[in-house]
Amino acid sequence: MQIKKEYSNGEITVVWNPRKCVHAGLCAGQLPSVFQPGETPWVKMDGASSQSIVEQVQRCPSGALSIKEMPVVDVRWCGDEKKGRFTLFENSEQAGEMTYTWADGHFFIIDHTMVDKAFAGKGYGAVLVKAGVDFARDKGVKIVPLCPFAKREFGKHSEYEDVLSDG
Repeated sequence: MQIKKEYSNGEITVVWNPRKCVHAGLCAGQLPSVFQPGETPWVKMDGASSQSIVEQVQRCPSGALSIKEMPVVDVRWCGDEKKGRFTLFENSEQAGEMTYTWADGHFFIIDHTMVDKAFAGKGYGAVLVKAGVDFARDKGVKIVPLCPFAKREFGKHSEYEDVLSDG
């Protein structure tokens, strides 16, 4: 049986295949804030930006480190022009969704975020909230996170403040 370990920050997932690892040390030497072989877990996904992690993983000489393709988030209307949802799919299987309601043309309310138990622990709730933030930025609107999970995510990410509605 082949062992692989996954480490995620909600945006990207690093996959480590220890059987391929030649322990060249490039990861730890060039990005020590993330790759810490003496620690458990040894990959600290909050140690650098996602882009920096991706760039370092691409330098892995053995291919023991790779980036797992993140799930697809699809934005759809719910048949009512005021309601919509973000649906997250992994390998064409629905893994979760986040619903929202337009309050007016300037902001929408995140009502509910749900990830199927089979996909728990993968950071998919955070992926859904990030998709909502990206959607709001693209549309030039604000968000009211009434859903408790979404509210916690906004509390963790100061970079989301630009789309947070005070209304």
